[in-house]
Amino acid sequence: MKQYPSIFNDVIGPVMVGPSSSHTAASVRIGNILRQLIMTEGPCSVIFRFDKESSLATTYNTQGVDVGLAAGLAGLQTHQREVMNGLKTAEDLGIKITFKVEDIGPGHPNTYHITLISEDGRILHLKALSTGGGMIEIIEFEGFPLSITGGFYEILFITDIPLEKDKKSALEKFPEIEITEISGAKGILYQIKSESPIKEISVLSNFNIYTLTPVLPIASQFEPNVPFITAMEAMKFNRNNLSLWELACKYESIRSGMNEDEVLNRMTDLIDVLYNSLDKHNDEDVPGRILQSQSQYIRDKSLLGGSFQKEIIYHITRFMEIKSGGGVFVAAPTAGSCGCLAGTVFALGKEYGLNRIDMAKCMLAAGLVGVFMAYGSTFSAEVCGCQAECGAGSGMCAAACSYVLGLNVERSFAAASMALQNIFGMVCDPVANRVEVPCLGKNIMASMNGIACANMAAAGFSQVIPLDETISAMDAVGKALPMELRCTGLGGLSMTPTAQRLKKE
Repeated sequence: MKQYPSIFNDVIGPVMVGPSSSHTAASVRIGNILRQLIMTEGPCSVIFRFDKESSLATTYNTQGVDVGLAAGLAGLQTHQREVMNGLKTAEDLGIKITFKVEDIGPGHPNTYHITLISEDGRILHLKALSTGGGMIEIIEFEGFPLSITGGFYEILFITDIPLEKDKKSALEKFPEIEITEISGAKGILYQIKSESPIKEISVLSNFNIYTLTPVLPIASQFEPNVPFITAMEAMKFNRNNLSLWELACKYESIRSGMNEDEVLNRMTDLIDVLYNSLDKHNDEDVPGRILQSQSQYIRDKSLLGGSFQKEIIYHITRFMEIKSGGGVFVAAPTAGSCGCLAGTVFALGKEYGLNRIDMAKCMLAAGLVGVFMAYGSTFSAEVCGCQAECGAGSGMCAAACSYVLGLNVERSFAAASMALQNIFGMVCDPVANRVEVPCLGKNIMASMNGIACANMAAAGFSQVIPLDETISAMDAVGKALPMELRCTGLGGLSMTPTAQRLKKE
């Protein structure tokens, strides 16, 4: 069942450590699932295979896939600073991890082919995807096609013959359980999903079952339900002339099960996470890092644009340094674009005296525009280039600025649409496969674009193309980009002589 995006799952989050949400955070979550499947905290062996034409082939050991998988297998979570020492932690636990790049064949650019071997000789084969912004999907288990996205409690088991009628009837009596029967070469796979913990089921006592608990902060829904899922639907829904952040609270309340006050409080908590990192983070000597601390040079310089632009550049640079320096941050909507929205909101806070709650409202307004992008396109640079990361962040930034300008929902969507229109075709070409250059400059550029478009919307400029149509066109453009320009390190700045030298160094 296809889930609707959640602001806290798909857009503003995860809270994480590491260079990339689609590489590091997603890998931690995949590792968490593998750890549950192996059913032991002791030694095991895991082989990860990546197709030679995939984005992972060139970036798995530079953007945190390797450390993320190891950390997840060792039981760490995305927000723990120990994630970056995941390989050593896993080794200390007796977990042997092997990475291979092979000629496997075409598929999603972020596909993990996995062989899991327990200490007692049990072997499992899986296929997993990183789908952008830290979101994941297990699409194959022991040769059976299925979908595990980390939002349900689940039980898996395989049998040679169909489940006896009385046992199946007994299972169906459990409340809030969905049973899927999948036939394959190895027999029949039964997949049981629940929104709440599954109590011991006696009828399964003779089966070798695998149990999973959620790895996402917001649970999945059996019956996916949201009040609207496009900008046009949101405007039709908004009969009471709510502001954009209030619409975001309505949406996330229904999607998550939290009440609207809890939604606002949760976003305020994320503002506190960012404040804490700004106050306490000291850059670590991360191996292979290209850019050292540069934010220190901003504050004492006379720059064009006055104090506001200085604060924007400072805060965006600082959040990107925290990301690259092993600190805790909030992907919004991704790690590679984490500076754009957060840095702009913190600069707005300083320039206009916003309190934590007002800043949270900015983030919620941005988060709703992000929901429409997550539903209509992707946050994966491997699929749509950097327009899916910094470009998406720019549209969200325009929405956040619209809140400060007091714009209504229609004008806020116009601002976001204009911002997105300006970034079509933005390629992802990281130097030396690090999420630093030109990522920092693109974050700052995306912020300036978002601010300009919010001002244009406030002045009454027409976006001409509605937001929903712009998102659809953006998705088509992104997917038309050559593979070399979609976070593979095989095109653009990545292939310049200087970038190649830095990669060797």
